[in-house]
Amino acid sequence: MYEDRDYSRSSSQRPGAWRSLIPRAGNLLDWALPVARVFGVTVRLHLFFLVFIVLQLAVAGFSSGGLGIQFVAMGLICLFTSVLIHEFGHVFACRAVGGQADDVLLWPLGGLASCRPPHTWKASLATTLGGPLVHPLLMVPSVLIILALGGDSACLIFNPFEPGRALGAFLASTSVPGTSELVSLLKTSVWWFYYTNLVLFCFNMLLPMFPMDAGRVLQEVLWSRIGYRRSMKIAASVGLGVAGVVGVYGLIGSEMGLFTLALFAGHQCWQELQRLRFQDAAALEDARSGGGFVQDPAYAAALAEQQRADREEESGRERRKRELARQREEAAKHQDELDRILAKISREGMAALTRSEKKFLEQDTTRRREAR
Repeated sequence: MYEDRDYSRSSSQRPGAWRSLIPRAGNLLDWALPVARVFGVTVRLHLFFLVFIVLQLAVAGFSSGGLGIQFVAMGLICLFTSVLIHEFGHVFACRAVGGQADDVLLWPLGGLASCRPPHTWKASLATTLGGPLVHPLLMVPSVLIILALGGDSACLIFNPFEPGRALGAFLASTSVPGTSELVSLLKTSVWWFYYTNLVLFCFNMLLPMFPMDAGRVLQEVLWSRIGYRRSMKIAASVGLGVAGVVGVYGLIGSEMGLFTLALFAGHQCWQELQRLRFQDAAALEDARSGGGFVQDPAYAAALAEQQRADREEESGRERRKRELARQREEAAKHQDELDRILAKISREGMAALTRSEKKFLEQDTTRRREAR
């Protein structure tokens, strides 16, 4: 998952790493601890992510059933690694299209990369797809290893909400007398890495709601046809509806993780709709007051840039429409002239053609040959 938000304050600008965990009003995402800086990108762990890890390990340690603390720890490592690679996929894709990316946040609901691609649908779409496309690449070696160890299709295709059965089938199919616990742990890690990337890919590409990548892809595809603002409104509205359905399913199925994700996604979509409404209201008030309405400078600059981009998109679409209409008109005139000359040949023969008519036929023949 990624957001094209601007983290105006990087972790390096804050007075001390641990002070960044102090709650800041209205900005829950600031409750994070910088842990690394890779390729010019600050990687931060959210406070809730750390609490999530501790609770998962504690439950696994005190529970008499389940997979055991070592397997849970391996699963968390796979999750941490896969999400981090996913976010760096967004980062590198954004930089490849000329954008900026300098911050990655990891928290219990996934990851958020601070990406600012150029304000075009192609650049934004490339940035969005850069994340989820890493998962099929990561799954390929895992699948090959699972199959090499004796796993079958039941170990690879299963109900994602019941991974224990598929993992058990894989361990049973590859069990060898005298196999050490370390070997079992390594086998589990391979399967868990495959499962983690499968779930991350499916969740991000099958749920069209913000901030999931599918929601971004929907908005960016619509952007190419109807403009940025309308596409954002439609995508946010669709995402709000999808979040409601997913949330109800999570409650009925007692999938609290899914319910929490839907709650967060619904809030993100609702916030996006509120932001668009505020911008529309502010622009309308500004127009009515003759420019006397005072706006926040950063917001005013962003709104002006967005409106300029929308006007350029609309102008480009109109130019393409006019060019297409002109080409159709020229093609129709050309065909009418060709029909007239062929009719004249049918009535009077080739000798009756003028020099310009013969030249027209030669040019038409040459053009058709080149087209073939």
